[in-house]
Amino acid sequence: AAGRRDFLRTAAAAGFATIAASPNVVQALDMDAFMNSEIAADSKNCDPKRDPKCIPKISADEALCKYGQSGEARGEACKRVKQAGGALPDASKVKSLGGAYAM
Repeated sequence: AAGRRDFLRTAAAAGFATIAASPNVVQALDMDAFMNSEIAADSKNCDPKRDPKCIPKISADEALCKYGQSGEARGEACKRVKQAGGALPDASKVKSLGGAYAM
């Protein structure tokens, strides 16, 4: 029984020593500042061809015009995009695979 008690005492002492030797709040704030500066630098030097996260966000009207289902709402969204000076999506035709794939 004494072996267990001695083990628990040394484990508790080691735990308190670890807590006492842990880094202080000032170092944590410096780490946050470092991370924020690195993120800002990465987002400034972003290449959309290599990183899809760099592609600029599009508005709700642009998304509806580009990806929406055909209809009145999509037509109105495309009109608003065109009035704002945005580019309309291409009306490219995709060749159907046909045959067994068409079912």
